[in-house]
Amino acid sequence: MDLERVEREVLSLVSPHTPGLAAGVYADGAAVLTVAQGAACVEFGVPVDERTRFDIASMSKQFTAACVLLLEQDGKLGLDDDVRVHVPELSLEAPVTLRQCLQHTGGLPEWYALQALTGVPLAEMTEQRLLEMLAGIRWTAFPPGTDFAYSNTGYVLAAVVVGRVAGSSLAEFARERLFEPLGMADSVFRDDASAPLERLAYGYANAQGEPRRADTQESAVGDGGLVTSVAELAPWFGFLADGRVLGAQLRERLLERGVLADGTVQPYALGIYHGEGWFGHAGGMHGYRSNLLYLPDPGVGIAVLSNQTAVDPVRLSHRLARLLLGKEEPPKPAPGTMAPPERLHWHDPAGDGTLTLEPTAEGVAVPDVGVFTAGADGRWHGTGAAEGSWLEIDGDRLLLRTGPLSRPPVAFDAAEPPSDVPMPDGVFRSRELGVDATVSDGEVRIGRELKLPTAPAPGGAWTAGPFTLRLHEGDLLVSGGGLRRMRFEG
Repeated sequence: MDLERVEREVLSLVSPHTPGLAAGVYADGAAVLTVAQGAACVEFGVPVDERTRFDIASMSKQFTAACVLLLEQDGKLGLDDDVRVHVPELSLEAPVTLRQCLQHTGGLPEWYALQALTGVPLAEMTEQRLLEMLAGIRWTAFPPGTDFAYSNTGYVLAAVVVGRVAGSSLAEFARERLFEPLGMADSVFRDDASAPLERLAYGYANAQGEPRRADTQESAVGDGGLVTSVAELAPWFGFLADGRVLGAQLRERLLERGVLADGTVQPYALGIYHGEGWFGHAGGMHGYRSNLLYLPDPGVGIAVLSNQTAVDPVRLSHRLARLLLGKEEPPKPAPGTMAPPERLHWHDPAGDGTLTLEPTAEGVAVPDVGVFTAGADGRWHGTGAAEGSWLEIDGDRLLLRTGPLSRPPVAFDAAEPPSDVPMPDGVFRSRELGVDATVSDGEVRIGRELKLPTAPAPGGAWTAGPFTLRLHEGDLLVSGGGLRRMRFEG
């Protein structure tokens, strides 16, 4: 393995005085290289090192899933348990199993979007307060088990179940049953975001190239919230390699892919994505980004943890893997020539999102994603920050792939252009959330704080920030941010 090239690559990405990152390379359950660069605290010039702890956000999910599996091994729960058995205050009309919570097939609405609608501040979001917000939810976005929609909500509920079944918090259970046996004493679910934590890197967002503080605020964990370092992760990679310490059966269950009701096998297992020749999971939250990547053949693991948002740990970890193994960078798509798209307005029938393409001198722009240029393969390929993304148009159908490498493209249908009609005024009520939505003079107000201008969108809808709004039989349907047609009654 060419460890020197990996070290040079990491050191070249950030300067010692900017928010930093740390990377680890692992083989046979040991770190064969750890390298760090940048500052854990820009204000005081504290450098990142191999023991600097980062919030790893959604990379935490595999650890939450492992805790659920340990309780299954103890005979205290089953993955096919209806989550309402353990959390009876939930108002869900249809049964959602623990397995569906962990594999994102339960159709549960995304709690971050619900938080935005209700206006409960993230700084006040404890597990109990979040559970109170979720308790009124009655409807899933689709019949549980029939589709995949990534949702942090299922993992928060899994954390609640662990706490109730084990008689201790997820943080305590994970410490006793995962981290102490593995020798990961510095790893902890941070379920009190106000508590100081030794060697924790401050989080930073990158606004126009300048760092701005963006630390974790919420104290609900399970979907994220694990704090760890690249030095700490070595034993976990040993477990992912062969099940050592915790058992091969637990490893096998953790890596078991989800299967939909129609028999479709999903790339998502339990807190882990499967890719071509690898498995792992990324994380992103406020001022933190991370990725865990394991390649079963040749048995090499890579972790990239950062306390800034300008670094792309997914792209970086795959590049480091190629450097380690002496593989060439994948060729960039050859440029091609294509006429500008005839159809510019599109609608996602599954998520109810909309899309309007904007022809540019370089190709075509996708709002909030980037500019795409024509490729010789008949696809439009993302440039700059959108590199690795692509879109393909075939008549009345558009496929757009963005985000982590393991996520499938989103399918859009051709839609009518936006109308010139402003959104009609009205007052609507969500009985599930207990909040009102008021539309007045082209602006929508929802809950305690959300106030957004509305604008006509393709297919007879309107947009308001990240949300799509639609009127249906006198009701308001809100989609976006992990919500699918949440109903506010008129």
